[in-house]
Amino acid sequence: MMRRITTTAGILAAAGVLTLGMATSASASHGDLRNSTWHVVNPTGCIAVPLEDNRFHVYNSTNEYALAYETANCTGPVIDVIPPGGRSAGGAIAILGRAVWVD
Repeated sequence: MMRRITTTAGILAAAGVLTLGMATSASASHGDLRNSTWHVVNPTGCIAVPLEDNRFHVYNSTNEYALAYETANCTGPVIDVIPPGGRSAGGAIAILGRAVWVD
């Protein structure tokens, strides 16, 4: 009887841990990231900007900060930090922006 209770408790604990792990891994940003020619719903990770559209202002309507990079693979220096509900500052990002990272 005691062994059955211990086994059941172990299974329930493992199920709880798996459920919590799945909930945290699915927590992408919520909202939209856009400019005048592209739009991404619930973005996550690195979003490359098409080469012909590298003069852009980003509108961040997500619940996360967006980081703008000079390179298309989100490496190198961050050229702008766009707060939730904010817009890119212009300047360097309006000329050089190649990608945006959102967690």
